[in-house]
Amino acid sequence: MKGYVPGLATALFLFLLSCAPVPRKETLRAKCPNEIKTVVRYCPTRHAYSDTIQPMSKLKVISLKTGRSITIAVRRSENVKGLCIPLKYRRLMGGDRGFKARVILLRCGENGVGKCPRYIKGWASWYGKEFHGRKTASGRRFNMYDYVAAHRTLPFGTILLVKNLRNGREVRVEVVDRGPFVRGRDLDLSYGAAKKLGMLGEGIIPFIARVVRCGH
Repeated sequence: MKGYVPGLATALFLFLLSCAPVPRKETLRAKCPNEIKTVVRYCPTRHAYSDTIQPMSKLKVISLKTGRSITIAVRRSENVKGLCIPLKYRRLMGGDRGFKARVILLRCGENGVGKCPRYIKGWASWYGKEFHGRKTASGRRFNMYDYVAAHRTLPFGTILLVKNLRNGREVRVEVVDRGPFVRGRDLDLSYGAAKKLGMLGEGIIPFIARVVRCGH
């Protein structure tokens, strides 16, 4: 990754942005239902998982049979239908395999952001080998060859169609991590996504991205 953006590059970026599509003010919403009723199952894991609710959301899970409740954060898994919670809660919540529950959303995602702009733009950098295999902020393992990205506030699971304004190449990525935390950068792309955009040598490129989906 390159460390700094020279004045000439800044001027070029502003010119390129003037040629880019004009962003609409329309916003999209992340998948954060205020309340659902579902069967909660137990899973042999340390965390709760769901395929329905925005990752890192804070939930209050209330058993419809006993009235007992827990407050827990949830992570994303396509293999879980509805919601599963760690086995350690079975004695408290009851039910051998699971129970019917009322689930109330206390916080949408990690930071309470439930809306996405239609477009984002700025400077994109990339990261790869040093972070390969590490857990991302969403709890998912970072694979440098996947088409994924880090953004400071967009809900996890947000899908972006990112365009390199220097060469016109595009790539579709999923937001799974937080960052970049370097001033002047707005999006951090995985090695695989950066390669697709043809930006590995440059390190930093001007981009515009359309939000295809806001969160899960």
